[in-house]
Amino acid sequence: MKKKFLLPLLMAAGLSTSLFAEQAKLDASTLDKLKENSLVLKQSNITLKEGIDLGTVYFLKLENQTQRGSMISFAFYDKQSGAIYEGRGFDKDGKQFVFPKDIQAIKDGICFSYGSGSKHIYLVTDPECPYCVKFEKATNGKLDDYTVHVILYPLPFHKNAPAMVEWIMQGKDDAEKRKRLEAITYSGSQEYRSIAGDATKPFSYSPAVLEQVKKAQAATREIGARGTPAVFDENYNPIKWSDLLNNAAHKNPFKIFQ
Repeated sequence: MKKKFLLPLLMAAGLSTSLFAEQAKLDASTLDKLKENSLVLKQSNITLKEGIDLGTVYFLKLENQTQRGSMISFAFYDKQSGAIYEGRGFDKDGKQFVFPKDIQAIKDGICFSYGSGSKHIYLVTDPECPYCVKFEKATNGKLDDYTVHVILYPLPFHKNAPAMVEWIMQGKDDAEKRKRLEAITYSGSQEYRSIAGDATKPFSYSPAVLEQVKKAQAATREIGARGTPAVFDENYNPIKWSDLLNNAAHKNPFKIFQ
């Protein structure tokens, strides 16, 4: 989608807080009319997921099909001019306009969980992603305060990731799935190759794993992950790796170096 250069922040700043508080979700009929009246929204690679009426503008949630898979983006539709401004927006008090998250979709996408800490975090990860490998090594043994809910999201340009995910998900329980993820990312295990099949053909998931991968993809979009690894707190807000490590270091300044 071609971006407009007028910042949505400038436009959204003029909207009142009361409008934000009284936001009304757009019905299917209104969404259809917006698609019909906008060349941008008619593009085949764009799906208009939902919208909120903010008074002078509609706040839209879009799904964009790219070479790297489906991506969620946001835009503002000016009711008067029909212009679309892609990006985020804030009210006059600095509160960001957001769509309520589908919590059930996120929970359905959890592939397994580990840990017993009182704080819950959500980790979107790809076992072939080199940054995910760094994350696993950096946080190994340092997340005792957390219960970690893992959403496996094999990126489309990582050819070994599907077989890795299949092998991980074949674990008999959460503990074994966690052990298999660690075996790949922390120890460099190649055991997943036993089920990889013909490398010249697309990998075929087993039916159960395919269903879970689809749920994980939906959860990844819903929670708002824009890459891997991505970590979110119990309120589904993004958090930094460094925050996790800093928390561990402050609790035990020696453990972080073990």
